[in-house]
Amino acid sequence: MTMQSEVTGSGPLRTVLLSTGALLLVVAVVVSPKDAFDASIQGLDIWWKIIFPAMLPFLMLSQMLTAFGFTHALGVLLGPLMQRWFRLPGKAGLAIAVGMCGGFPAGADTVSRLAQDQQITAKQAGIVAAAAHFANPLMIILVIGAAFLHQPAAGYFLLIVHWVSGWIATMIGVRLLPVKSKSTRIAISSADLQSNKVASDPKKLTAASHAASLKKRSLWSQMMLAARDAQERDGRGFGKLLGDTVSQAVQTLMMTGGYMIVFAVFVRLLTLYITPGTSVAFWPSLLELHLGTYHLSQSPLTPVLLMSLLAAVLGWGGLCSHLQVSAVLKAAGLATTSMLYFAGIRLLHALGAFLISLLLWLPFRRYSSEVWATFQTTSGNSLAPFLTKQSLVGMNTADIIEAVWSGFPAACIGLALLLTIMISLSGLTFWFNRRFSR
Repeated sequence: MTMQSEVTGSGPLRTVLLSTGALLLVVAVVVSPKDAFDASIQGLDIWWKIIFPAMLPFLMLSQMLTAFGFTHALGVLLGPLMQRWFRLPGKAGLAIAVGMCGGFPAGADTVSRLAQDQQITAKQAGIVAAAAHFANPLMIILVIGAAFLHQPAAGYFLLIVHWVSGWIATMIGVRLLPVKSKSTRIAISSADLQSNKVASDPKKLTAASHAASLKKRSLWSQMMLAARDAQERDGRGFGKLLGDTVSQAVQTLMMTGGYMIVFAVFVRLLTLYITPGTSVAFWPSLLELHLGTYHLSQSPLTPVLLMSLLAAVLGWGGLCSHLQVSAVLKAAGLATTSMLYFAGIRLLHALGAFLISLLLWLPFRRYSSEVWATFQTTSGNSLAPFLTKQSLVGMNTADIIEAVWSGFPAACIGLALLLTIMISLSGLTFWFNRRFSR
């Protein structure tokens, strides 16, 4: 869907509202050019120093793993876990793992790859995109925990709460969906029709029996067959694949940077003209994650309330990230009518993270101070210049990029560990299903 078709296809009221809002935004920029310029510089500073170097590797890796057939093989392993607890196809497991370790919109980008490769349906893509929407772990640990709060242990606490509450919100949100719908009945009836056609055609009958025999093979054989079929369907060489992944990942990050700069200006103007008496962290927390967490961390709040609100803002993600996911899915040809469901999952995520942080921050703070002090004395402090900064504005770009890339091996190890845990849980689920189904 192009921009022209989207605008012409919208209703007249929506067109008037969007046009009026754009006109008011232009007027506000003309009236306050210095504030708009400073806000755009702040958004550009955050994107270039943190978002771009932290997300580029994960975007490239997710696309290459899909092309090499890793997602197909992983889908065989994660099938029991995804189907039992999340009611999703097994191939959605990689999208969730990439979202947890790469942040948005890496998860949505992986979802679009899965949908384009016909591994998941368009309706499942909206659900998986909501399940795979997480903040970048390097941003939570390095930026929020170390740079904003001067407590690296707080960053790890927020990361664990962010992941756990996201899984809980997904499991609740999936179960709130209607089990039977009109589209589901149409899909079932069409599947029955296809089965009748297969039964009447001897060639299709043999193909169906061959597919059924494949399911009886060992798990390793199913994984290898799925990966080989995916590589044959892709057909690109390594050089062509590397060039495509670089260009597509940079294009996605350019879109992310544009959203951040525009929303930084929008937030500054809203604070100046719409709600001048409210807290400076209100609009950033609602609209843009990185600006919201920074302004919130500078607020004079109690530690328990501050950590709970930070966890809630991370769970919500900001309207800017929602629009990024919508743009990624629409670029892949997927309908965005499920964005209301996406926002509902985000609200559940924010509420769950707020409650978990409210209950667990005091015990965590009590028992983590001694552990973190011991860790600091036994490990190197190569990030000391980075950890002493209070704001992203004015940081040395070289130090930040070095800090982010120095954490890339740990992030890859974390991704591998996360996949190992998910595969182990899937194996236990498969074992329980077989044992109690007899």
